[in-house]
Amino acid sequence: MSERTILQFRAGPSVYGLAVTNIVEIVRVVAMSPVPDPSFDLLGVVNLRGRVVPVFDLCRSLRLADRPVSLRMYIVIVEVDGETLGVLVDDVLDVATVPADQFQDSKALTFGNGFTAGVARIGGEMVTVLTLKPLLDRTPVGSVGLES
Repeated sequence: MSERTILQFRAGPSVYGLAVTNIVEIVRVVAMSPVPDPSFDLLGVVNLRGRVVPVFDLCRSLRLADRPVSLRMYIVIVEVDGETLGVLVDDVLDVATVPADQFQDSKALTFGNGFTAGVARIGGEMVTVLTLKPLLDRTPVGSVGLES
């Protein structure tokens, strides 16, 4: 792979990136329906043209400072392992094409942090590029010990 295209966005005080190949669309914050007994970072679900999409607060997922949801925020809709989900971000900044020599995906960078896919140098900035797979890799609450 000679280059990667990255969507840059702000979540809390930091700038992060996601590979655009996983992004379905970006929408403004809309009303979310609550779900019973959600995980700490699951805000609820939205109806996206007849499709139920869970929405996670990325700041909570990354254990950043909590902040109230605002109508100025965005939901980035992504496809992860065949499932559609949304992540709440504070602002969408830019799309950048990153040459392969400007992207680092060392195991040392991702150890202990399942959300980090690597780090990209974009302009003079270092941008942590995320993977959202950990949002799907959880054991559902209440599923342990259930028998059918």
